[in-house]
Amino acid sequence: MQSFEGISFWWAIAIFAVIGLVYALRAFLGYRNVARDAEADYKYKQPEGMIDTRLSKDGYIRAYKRFHNPRGSAYVAGAIAAIIILTGPAMALLGFILEKIWQLSGRPRNIEPGFLVWQFIIFFSIIGFWVFIASRAARRYHRFAPVTFRDEMIKEMEED
Repeated sequence: MQSFEGISFWWAIAIFAVIGLVYALRAFLGYRNVARDAEADYKYKQPEGMIDTRLSKDGYIRAYKRFHNPRGSAYVAGAIAAIIILTGPAMALLGFILEKIWQLSGRPRNIEPGFLVWQFIIFFSIIGFWVFIASRAARRYHRFAPVTFRDEMIKEMEED
């Protein structure tokens, strides 16, 4: 078994995992900072009359967090985690499907397991799988993105 020699798939996964951990740490620290900032922002704006009186302190803090949280970092970390977790099962399923296709097609030599065509199919399928996961994460990120802070405060007033 070849591992960590030259440029291997496992090196790519390890580097990808480190990038995911960096984004997860950024998101964690960002969420903590936003929670602290929400409280401070309320304490400043409330005595100055800059907050609608129909909005409770908890509602303002929830709206502030929802609007200012570092969602981007969290979504990137989540997408990378999903890619790392699902790549192994996806490769196993792809290998099984390709093996069955090869057997059902009469075992032609040009698409035999291990040949260049086989390797290209696996390579581009995995890249396509990764793009699919990233695109789903991006669609979800944009679908649930808050538009304005004012809209978030109005949503909180409606819920109270």
